Amino acid sequence: MIVNYKKVKLVTIFISILLFTATSFYLFIDEVYKLQFSDSEYYRNQAFSYREKIEIIEASRGAILDRNYIVMADNISSFNVGINPKKIKNIKEISELLSPLLNMKSNNIIEKIESSLNYFYLKRNVDFEVGEKIKNWNYDGINIEPSHRRIIYSSSMSKLIGQVDPDGNGIEGLELFFDNKLRGIDGKLRYEAAPNGDVIPQGEINTIDPVHGEDLILSLDSELQYIAENLCEEAITETGSYKCSVVFANAKTGQIIISAEKSSLDNIYFDINLISARASYEPGSALKIFTIGTLIDQGSLKEDDIFYVEDEIEIIKNSCQKLYKGLNGCFKDFLNHDPYELSVKEIIERSSNVGTIKITENTKIEDIESYLKKFGFGEKTGVELTGETKGSFMEYKQCLTCLSSISIGYSVNVSQYQIVRAYSIIANGGHDVKLSLIQKDKVEINNNPVISEDMSNRLKELLINVVEGDNGTGKSLRTEGYIIGGKTGTTRTHLEGVGYSDSRFNTSFTGFVETREGPIVGSILLWGANISQTSEYVSGGSTAAPIFKNIISYFIPEE
Repeated sequence: MIVNYKKVKLVTIFISILLFTATSFYLFIDEVYKLQFSDSEYYRNQAFSYREKIEIIEASRGAILDRNYIVMADNISSFNVGINPKKIKNIKEISELLSPLLNMKSNNIIEKIESSLNYFYLKRNVDFEVGEKIKNWNYDGINIEPSHRRIIYSSSMSKLIGQVDPDGNGIEGLELFFDNKLRGIDGKLRYEAAPNGDVIPQGEINTIDPVHGEDLILSLDSELQYIAENLCEEAITETGSYKCSVVFANAKTGQIIISAEKSSLDNIYFDINLISARASYEPGSALKIFTIGTLIDQGSLKEDDIFYVEDEIEIIKNSCQKLYKGLNGCFKDFLNHDPYELSVKEIIERSSNVGTIKITENTKIEDIESYLKKFGFGEKTGVELTGETKGSFMEYKQCLTCLSSISIGYSVNVSQYQIVRAYSIIANGGHDVKLSLIQKDKVEINNNPVISEDMSNRLKELLINVVEGDNGTGKSLRTEGYIIGGKTGTTRTHLEGVGYSDSRFNTSFTGFVETREGPIVGSILLWGANISQTSEYVSGGSTAAPIFKNIISYFIPEE
């Protein structure tokens, strides 16, 4: 049989072409099917992604209000001024136009533009009117972007409220602590856009609405805050203090009503914002109610127990002698006096250092510290601020003067918030309390007893006698018809890098007044006072107590 190879070759080529065509057609049909049916969603999404534009819908940051619903901080419309260096044609002209509006030197603007290759913000959060003016120029290379600026309406609340950064994130104070609550969650607008950026009318549009930030209602009273700050300013002038701070709170709820502070112009030692929470000091005689209370609560001491009290006491032999040059072991009362017999009640009334040391001389330091810790000393109060100090106790407890020092309020460091919390426990019947700067519709009263109600009443009576007693260091606070109690405090100011000052004192008054809303506890503290207008002596009674009396008049209703 003769094979026609030429014919076979043609048939083979024909079959190959037919198979190739059939395969190609099958693949084409398969791809069309996928596009139209099985994978249509995928390809639609792919196509949409090339046309998709996303715009962020900014969440509005919540406002901050005081207890009377007066706005303390809120947002206002502003603009960010952006620069695209590649599109700027006349740098000198633009810099001279922007200079007065942005309060920037023309040369600095030129330098920033010339040294940048990419888009940057020349200035953020400029006034709305300024932004509108620049926007109307319609210059290439200058972009005006809508933004918001945070405004604080009360200077006396500004340190507590804190700050936000240019992006609206909290970076200090309550703005930082409650950033998540205030900030909210941004929304998104997704839409199809033409190559020129315009919205395609029939295109798909998806919107995720923003969740706006919550408002924050403070427990603070902005009017009282302002009054306290002004009183501090006057006190600094009158006493030469470096700083003055004031804290008042409801003793039952722990809600802080005032937390004000003011600094002198030459304050170099206590330049700390939110000093009542972040700095510690030796409270002096303000602590005696707790050190003496240790023994009363133990049952080893009664208020009418009598002690023989001189005006000085030697813990280290001969330390009170004129020529003595050894360790400081001589403790004295604030004023010189003849020896006399005093009851425990009278020792607290007169704030006798010698009497207090005699009362506690057989006590263990550990017992006193343990009692102080029950009232919250040595731990943070939990107030809604960052950087709060927990204070400290002495690390070395075996020195000859350690017990004497702690008994009169030295060698232990506390914050002003801690002392307010501790006095609140005495004033509210002995229950623990959590300090807070936030107004709550319903405040749960802490029923955990720190001390018994009977013990609370006994300590309150001792503090009331400081005001009502004939020799009380707080007798200037007497107000007919009202129950006021408290304790003065005076300690030598410890200056960083210097040590204890011979001429400056931390003077304080911490106490309570009974009101219709329950007891209100307050603390006045002058940091580094060296002058008294009403006495030849710089003391808590002559410098801090008058401020306390002035402020509590706003809590006592007029007849």
